[in-house]
Amino acid sequence: MITKDRNFYKLILTIAIPVACQNLITFAVSMADSVMIGRLGEIPLSAVSLANQLFFIFMLFIFGLGSGGNILIAQYWGKGDTGAIHKIISIMYKVGIVFAVLFMIIGAVFPEKFMSVFSKDWLVIELGKQYLQIIFISYIFFALTNVTINVLRSVQTVKISLVVYGVSLTVNIFLNWVLIFGNLGAPAMGVRGAAIATTIARLCEFLIAIGFMLFAERKIQFKFKYLLKTDKVLFKDFTLVGGPVIINEIIWALGSTALAFIVAKLGTEVVAATSINNVVWQLVAIFIMGAGHAGAVIIGNTIGAGEYIRAQEYAKTLVVLAIILGGFGGIVMFSIRPYVLMLYNISDTTKAITMQIMTVSSVMLLFQSLTFILMIGILRGGGDTKFVLITDVIFLWLVAIPLGYIAAVVFKLPIPVVYIIIKCDEIIKVIISLFRVKSGKWIRNLTR
Repeated sequence: MITKDRNFYKLILTIAIPVACQNLITFAVSMADSVMIGRLGEIPLSAVSLANQLFFIFMLFIFGLGSGGNILIAQYWGKGDTGAIHKIISIMYKVGIVFAVLFMIIGAVFPEKFMSVFSKDWLVIELGKQYLQIIFISYIFFALTNVTINVLRSVQTVKISLVVYGVSLTVNIFLNWVLIFGNLGAPAMGVRGAAIATTIARLCEFLIAIGFMLFAERKIQFKFKYLLKTDKVLFKDFTLVGGPVIINEIIWALGSTALAFIVAKLGTEVVAATSINNVVWQLVAIFIMGAGHAGAVIIGNTIGAGEYIRAQEYAKTLVVLAIILGGFGGIVMFSIRPYVLMLYNISDTTKAITMQIMTVSSVMLLFQSLTFILMIGILRGGGDTKFVLITDVIFLWLVAIPLGYIAAVVFKLPIPVVYIIIKCDEIIKVIISLFRVKSGKWIRNLTR
């Protein structure tokens, strides 16, 4: 039975709408990059898409870090313990810096080797190398900004993210227009211009987010001095709770990279088509992501306050919401396919492949909506991180990846069939997660 608690719906809207708007802004940045680079042709679009696989992997590390910390922060916020929250934030910043440095080394020192994993086209590799040798600088800014925004979201402070990403959108689009195409007297720098624009935009994000956290935030009141010490007990808690989340994201990221490798085997046209599909997916899934993140915060706050029966009631309501949002998003994605293709300077073959992939993706969106809200919003929000890790890893690595490889490389099945197969794990995870939510075993109070 869905909840009749008006406060739940108020909180969902209060958190989900700003998060959805944030995702919309992020989508607009990705869309602007994709469209502007797409104007240069399929090879630059494919090069940037494959180069951004490094950022995608890094982003999932940071997402795992943020999600792991959020579980603890949301529960301690529900309990009213800001002292513990200060210590957890300190841990998150330090770990985020370590992750950023590791990925910056890959982008700065080994860009050509990274690109050659995905493509044998020398021009794609060269353009991707140029992009990586600039964009790697932005990783440290992204890590610290993302951790900050996630922390604030855990205590229901979400409006600042609109300012952060709104400024980023404006700066990124303007500098893309100037630097990619050589407007206002600037040299036409192509993919290097896109990398410079994105790096400057992420620097702006960092300055606003950190400035707010240190000088304007009033709930947590985090100070720089808290970074000088590390609480060993809470670090152990963070490791036990956040560790499975980070490992989950690492293995999932490697799995997604493996799927990108499979897609790359199908040709440059398929890589370009998949890149376009992914951008559109970000648009139609913004409210799904918003509802999932809002659900995780609400579930965590509720469990931290010791209200377990109410948490179960909220979980059932979130499942119904996932079905509604997934169905609506799928209809929208299917409907806008032809109009999206008008924005790209691509061949008729690539257009046809994109239409096929987007058709499959519009159907799969229902299952992806349920998976995200079940696993990220409910199970992870409730502290059941090990179950999510095991479920995610098993069905991605033992089902989707091997079957996808066999379908694409061995049997060379049609592209839509291959795409269905590499997404089939979503359906299985929905079924397993529904049984887990019904059992109630996912509710774990992690506060001391």
